[in-house]
Amino acid sequence: MFAQIRTKNPSAGPLRRSISVPCKAVVRLGSRTPIQDCFRDSRGVIEVNSVASIENSRDKLRMKDCFARFDVRQAEWYEKRGNNTNQLRDLSGNYNGHPHDSIKEPEQMIFPLVGKQVVGFKGHGMQLIENVDQLREFLRTHDNGYFIEKFYNYAREYRIHATSDHAFLSWRKLRREDATERWFFNSTNCNWVGEQHELFNRPSNWDELCNAAVMSVRAVGLDIGAVDIRIQNRNNPDYIVCEVNSAPQLGEVGVEHYRREISQIINTKRNER
Repeated sequence: MFAQIRTKNPSAGPLRRSISVPCKAVVRLGSRTPIQDCFRDSRGVIEVNSVASIENSRDKLRMKDCFARFDVRQAEWYEKRGNNTNQLRDLSGNYNGHPHDSIKEPEQMIFPLVGKQVVGFKGHGMQLIENVDQLREFLRTHDNGYFIEKFYNYAREYRIHATSDHAFLSWRKLRREDATERWFFNSTNCNWVGEQHELFNRPSNWDELCNAAVMSVRAVGLDIGAVDIRIQNRNNPDYIVCEVNSAPQLGEVGVEHYRREISQIINTKRNER
C-alpha cells in the first residue's frame, strides 16, 4: 500500500506511489483534499498535514496569528480598516510591543512597507511601498485581499525544511547578478545553494533559526513544511520568519528527504495510536 499524496506542486509528483506504508495514509502538500476523496472508508486513516494546517499556512493573516500565539519572530503587520478608508489596523499585537488592534494613519507609518496578498504564492502581488503617497494609492486600489507588512531590508534569506520536531534540509537564496528586483528573494531572481556549498555561509545563530523553523511548522499545525527566514547578516543575526510553505518546490534532493521524513511521520503516528 502506498501513501496517498495530494499536492498542488508538480515538483512533488515523484512522491506519488513511492512511499510504502502499512496503513491507510494521506499526505497533503498544499492540497485541501478531504479524506473522503482519498478513501471510501475514512476510519483509521493517518493524515500528514491536516486540512486545517494547510488553511493556516495558505492564508497569511491566519498564519501570522498562529505565529503570534507561538511567539515566532515575524514582521509587524497591518490591515486596511474598512473598505473606503486611509486608516490601518495594527494587528501586530503585544508581541511587537504594540497594543492589539490599534489604528494608524498613513502619516504615522515608518517606511518602507510591503503590500502582500493574503493568499498568494511565489511573491505574486507583492509591492514595495516607500512613502505616504504610495501607501495611500495602495489602500485606494487594493481590497481586503491584501495586507501590509513592515519591510526588513535584511541581506540574507534561508529556506529551512522542517517537521514539527526537527529541521532536516536547508538552502540559501542568492540573488542572481541579473536580477532587476532586488528587494525580495524568490525563485524568479535567486539561485539556491545547499549547506555544503561554500556560499551557504551558515549564520552564527543557526541553531536558533532551525528552532524557529520547527516552531513555525508547529504553530500552524503542519507536520512538515518549508520555512523562509530572513536575517540581517552572518555576524548580526537579527531575523524574522517570513512564512511557512506547505507545498514547497522540491528538486531531486528535496524529494528524497521528503520521502524519508514523511515515512517517519506516518510510522510515528501509527505507533502512537
